[in-house]
Amino acid sequence: MNNFRKAMLVSGLALVAAMSPASRAQALNSNVATVNLNAVLAESLTVAAAPATVNFTLVPNGTANGSSSITVNTNWALGKTRTSMKVYAYFSSAVGLTDGAGDNIPTSNVLGSINAGAFNPFTGGVSPFGVNSQVVFSQAIGGAGTFNSTHSDTIALQINTTGLALPAATYTGVLNIQAQAL
Repeated sequence: MNNFRKAMLVSGLALVAAMSPASRAQALNSNVATVNLNAVLAESLTVAAAPATVNFTLVPNGTANGSSSITVNTNWALGKTRTSMKVYAYFSSAVGLTDGAGDNIPTSNVLGSINAGAFNPFTGGVSPFGVNSQVVFSQAIGGAGTFNSTHSDTIALQINTTGLALPAATYTGVLNIQAQAL
């Protein structure tokens, strides 16, 4: 009986071994595929101004308000080497408006109010673009949130014809708005 038990035990073990699943093999891993990422945020500095035209109904000897304030939107994405950014409103010469026949309204008689401040002539401010300017906005660059941002300003305009003795005519001119980052 002893042999019979041994035979049964060996047969049982063989049966269990035959019926149990094969042992798992070691995991097989592939090589590592890599993908390089490259993202560029280019430096940019833009201004947009609206409306494109401001109308005035001039009076012979007094002050006329512009038909609308100008909204100036400035957007920038600047590099870490930049330390400041300014927006300027300026005329390219001392003549603000002209009738084309020699009758002129000088920039000293064109007044601007930045963000509802006092009205000042376009004569005293010096900008990289000319001496007939006003600073619209100034921003120090370097702290968190200053390298990439947007800003809006308003410019209200007046023309003072006092003492100019202008003839009746249509006077036109161009107010330039430009930003510079240093």
